[in-house]
Amino acid sequence: MVSLCLEFFGAEISVSTTTDAVSDLEFLFGPHVVPDSRSADRLQVEFGYPHPGHSLPGDAWAELVVRRNDGPPLLRRAFRGWSNVPPPVPPFSVLRERFSLVQAVVLAKGATTIALIGSPHSDREGVALALAQRSWRIVSGQLLITDRAGGNVMPYHVPLEFRGATAAGVRAAGLAPGSWTSRTSPVTGDVLMVRPEALGDIVPIQARLGPPELFRLCRSGNEGARLEPWDFPTQTWPPEAAQELADVPSFRLELPESGGAEEAAGLIDHRMTSERRELCPDVPVISRASPAGSTASLLI
Repeated sequence: MVSLCLEFFGAEISVSTTTDAVSDLEFLFGPHVVPDSRSADRLQVEFGYPHPGHSLPGDAWAELVVRRNDGPPLLRRAFRGWSNVPPPVPPFSVLRERFSLVQAVVLAKGATTIALIGSPHSDREGVALALAQRSWRIVSGQLLITDRAGGNVMPYHVPLEFRGATAAGVRAAGLAPGSWTSRTSPVTGDVLMVRPEALGDIVPIQARLGPPELFRLCRSGNEGARLEPWDFPTQTWPPEAAQELADVPSFRLELPESGGAEEAAGLIDHRMTSERRELCPDVPVISRASPAGSTASLLI
């Protein structure tokens, strides 16, 4: 067994696994890999193999053990895969009082943070890619992670997963060696996994961002994309954290039956940036002169 040191949310996580699995972990969590400082206070995640011939990743029978400071196990369970919520790294199952999770692609621009929520076929990754081309920075490729105490959004730089025509377009655009891999999902078919830093700018792993605005992606028979305020329930882990997102602004982003990612990104970018510039102009506001005899001057 060998160890890899990862940093999440200002804390070090030591992950122990087999030598041949280290490269898989480095691909999954690239920006989070840091030199091992041998911190005295850290969580340790160990992947064990109770039966000969089992391997990581993807083995449904691999054992997952979480400890603190070489102490007794805090958690022991079967490894069920990286895409489960909560994922095994970092070990959110022992951190449920601190963080809440929602499946989403998260981006930020200026002081604005948005989360794109939708099914694997909603093309949320395609919309995220189009936003990255509009100078939005990637915060998380798969999960909206919120600090339950302060409401801040945390970076989680794992690969974005592309499917169908969007995956074909990303491949055709060219990807650097080592920045992508592919797998086959029994539910959604071929999946292209691409490191976020290969797609655009990413926020630093130490960043703390403001509360998010939520966008639920839907498909419709309309010809174009449409964006409108819309309240919708959010599937949150742990379930008791759902109320913490109840008051954040939320929208319905309707895409045509196929395509529409660039148009949808344009609607989001305009709504989140142009309107804010109007509310906070960067030039002095010149007050209009009050008509003679007006009582408006009494308010100054």
